[in-house]
Amino acid sequence: MTIMADAPVAATRPPLPRRPVPHEKTPDRPTPSNPRPHPRRAYTGRHDDRAARQLLDALYREHASMVVATAVRALHPDDRDMADDIAQDAWLAAWQHLLRGDELRRPAGFLATAARRGAFAHYRLARVRREQVTDYTDDLAVNRLARLIGAAA
Repeated sequence: MTIMADAPVAATRPPLPRRPVPHEKTPDRPTPSNPRPHPRRAYTGRHDDRAARQLLDALYREHASMVVATAVRALHPDDRDMADDIAQDAWLAAWQHLLRGDELRRPAGFLATAARRGAFAHYRLARVRREQVTDYTDDLAVNRLARLIGAAA
């Protein structure tokens, strides 16, 4: 009878290679000489944002009606009341873009795209929110579902 402690010990595996840290200096991964923050990183410091405010004000005076019209065109006729909210989200995206220090080369295109994407995002969220699970063994749930279908028809 052999005892497990008397059995020869299997050789251990060699250690796995170490994954380099993203900012670690290695010969094959030199650190850039002029590191810049990531363009999508959130704004964390305080700075003078007067220039960004003036630019956003000028953009609003010039493109406000276009942003609302783009949002209206992207929405279904039943949801036209959401146009102002979607336009406001587009202006918020522009403000955040300016606060990061990014340049708006084509502000009309940026704002129109933000409005269209806001409308699409609204419908993606609405589709998820409107789905409801119904237990067909529950008489109250079936009656409620019948009322909803009858009201929609």
